[in-house]
Amino acid sequence: MRTILIAHRDTAFAEHLAGELRGWGYHVIECPGPMPPVARCIRCDKGYCPLTEGADLMIYDPRLNAPDGAGHVHNLATESALSDPTVPMLLAWSPETVPDAGTLRAIRMEAPWVHVAAHAPGALRRQVHDLLAAGVTSPV
Repeated sequence: MRTILIAHRDTAFAEHLAGELRGWGYHVIECPGPMPPVARCIRCDKGYCPLTEGADLMIYDPRLNAPDGAGHVHNLATESALSDPTVPMLLAWSPETVPDAGTLRAIRMEAPWVHVAAHAPGALRRQVHDLLAAGVTSPV
């Protein structure tokens, strides 16, 4: 069974998406991102994330950010895409959020193999299937 990591601040959206993916036969791991009061992420502090280690595909909130111990803010979608460019990634905006072209452009400049997730369930299902079937999706 293929494993998909969903890292998203909008927990209701992430739970809905996880339900769809589970219904399609995938194992899903959910991460809401850094939580208050510390609002830190192990990826920023240690350089790895145990949740991404076993993922076959990652779906990220493109606006998911976290500070490191030195106070620098990191975009977690970018950091996770760069940590293993052989794992495909989709960027998903929740329905209540307007996609931000500047954020997408910044992520794609660093990780051009990252895709924007389809909104329609059928299109998303095909997209997930195709990315997993393709294997390595980056130029690495």
